[in-house]
Amino acid sequence: MTLSRQVIEPKNPALDQSQKFGLPLSPAVRGGDFVFLSGMAAIDPATGAPAHGTVAAETRQILTNIGELLEAAGSSLAKVVKVNVLIYSMLEYENMNSVYREFFPTDPPARTVCGAKLIGGHKVEIDCIALAGAAGLEPPDRLHRGVIEPANPKLNVSRNANLPHSPGITAGDYIFLSGMGPVDSVTGSRNLGPIAEQIRQTLHNMAHMLESGGSGLDRIVKMTVALADSADYDEMNQVWREFFPVDPPARTACALQLSNGNGVEIECIALAGRSPS
Repeated sequence: MTLSRQVIEPKNPALDQSQKFGLPLSPAVRGGDFVFLSGMAAIDPATGAPAHGTVAAETRQILTNIGELLEAAGSSLAKVVKVNVLIYSMLEYENMNSVYREFFPTDPPARTVCGAKLIGGHKVEIDCIALAGAAGLEPPDRLHRGVIEPANPKLNVSRNANLPHSPGITAGDYIFLSGMGPVDSVTGSRNLGPIAEQIRQTLHNMAHMLESGGSGLDRIVKMTVALADSADYDEMNQVWREFFPVDPPARTACALQLSNGNGVEIECIALAGRSPS
């Protein structure tokens, strides 16, 4: 069966930046059971003009606009499975979180947050993936959205640090993991040693997370790696080959600002279930 692909436009045309500025992108695209949103900056819904402000104010405006766009797709914030947040400075991390919690009070989606230089003078940009569904209807049982937590509680950074994201979300045939850093599996503290050790620790933790959700490293289809220093790229690849000796997953790697002094943060999307034997 061929899955349908549908461009989603907001009911409020002021939020359609692709039309306002002639940009070659769609605000959102529904593909099969999921809705994929373009990165959104803070836009005034009355005028369509940039709504520059504090990180807290921009975060609130973006998430409000995202909620409206998801509703146009028959989805909602409650059906979001993965969020990526870019902020202009990781020093603003808690200011962003203070607002973010208001929009995801329970069972929040998987999430990755990094610092980056943003376009147009904005302080925050957010994109997401959500379960699709007909307006007013719950998705079928096979698309149940569930939270995955690591069997080892020391690796549950979401809970231990009281952060507004889930370690992982399962939805349909996929598992979405939050960005993971080098947390010691025995103590729960950060392992900020040599970068090779950090990457190795993070991938071991990712394997544990996927196994906790009934999947595994061999089921990963896409990974994104954020390094604090691009000079660590070659060393990262050396460690990578240990974990993915054959048929490695698709991957993106870049250098971004990271939290907690981490040298690396890794997220992934994986197929649910074990590999066929």
